[in-house]
Amino acid sequence: MRLILSRKGVDSSVGGFASPIFPDGTLWSVPIPDVRSPIRYRDLRAPANAARVVHNLSRGRIVGASRVHMDPDLDCNSMSRAPGWCGLFGQHGAAQRHLQLQGVEPGDLFLFFGWFRQVHCVAGRWRYVADAPDQHVIFGWMQVGSIEPVEQMRAEWARYHPHFYGQFGTGNSFYIAASNNLQWASGCASCGVFERYQSHRVLTADGCTRSIWQLPGWLNPIGRASALSYHTDLARWTGQPDSVQLRAAARGQEFVLDMADYPEAHEWISDLFRD
Repeated sequence: MRLILSRKGVDSSVGGFASPIFPDGTLWSVPIPDVRSPIRYRDLRAPANAARVVHNLSRGRIVGASRVHMDPDLDCNSMSRAPGWCGLFGQHGAAQRHLQLQGVEPGDLFLFFGWFRQVHCVAGRWRYVADAPDQHVIFGWMQVGSIEPVEQMRAEWARYHPHFYGQFGTGNSFYIAASNNLQWASGCASCGVFERYQSHRVLTADGCTRSIWQLPGWLNPIGRASALSYHTDLARWTGQPDSVQLRAAARGQEFVLDMADYPEAHEWISDLFRD
C-alpha cells in the first residue's frame, strides 16, 4: 500500500497567491485557473464568497467569471452535482507516469497539501494577515477505488470535470474515490476535505520557509529499503531525536511512500483524522 503526498491548489507558479485560512480557522484550497474548464469560480461554494476571495487575494488577476480547474474534486458540497457523483482526481503527463512507475493502485491513499496563509477581512476586502507564515498544509484526502483512462470514462455525472476538456498529456487518467469508508478512520468517507486548520496537519517547520518540513522521525529514509519519491538524496533529510526536517522538492506534484517499508505511516494517518 502506498501513501501519496500530492501538491495541489494555487501556488507561486500557478495563480500566484496562497489559499486562505479564514479567521475562524476554516481552510479553502483554491483550485488553479484553467481557461479550458466549463466551471467558473463563481460556481463554487466556499467558506466565503468564492468570487470575491479569489479577486481580492489575486489582486484582480482572477475574477468570478474566470474558469477553474476543479481538481482534485473531493467535497460533494463544493458545487452543484449530478446524481451519482463521487470524488475524482485527474492526472496526466510526467506526473501520471511517475504514479504508474511507483505502482500506485486501488487502495492507496492520496493526502493533498498546498500553500496556505491566514487572511482577514479589512474594509470589505480579504487580505493576508501581516507577518502570517506561509505554510504547506494537508487539506484533503482520497483513498483510491479505481483508476480509469479519461477516454474510457462513460459516467455522465463526471462530464463536468476539466480533464475532459482541452489537450492533456499522455496517460490522461482519473483516480476515482473508493465506495467504502476510509480505512484509517471509522465512519469517515473515502474522500473529503479537512474543514479546519489544525497544527498536526501542517507540514512546514515553525519559522521556516514553507518547503522546509518537520516530519515524524520514522520518515527518515536512513536504513530503510526505500524513500519518499523525489527525496532519495539523504542530504535533504536532517535527523533529530524524535523528528526529521526535510527540504521538500520544488519540482514534482506527487511524492510516493511505500508503506510496506514504513508501517508507522498507518498510525500517523489515523492521527491526522483524530478530530
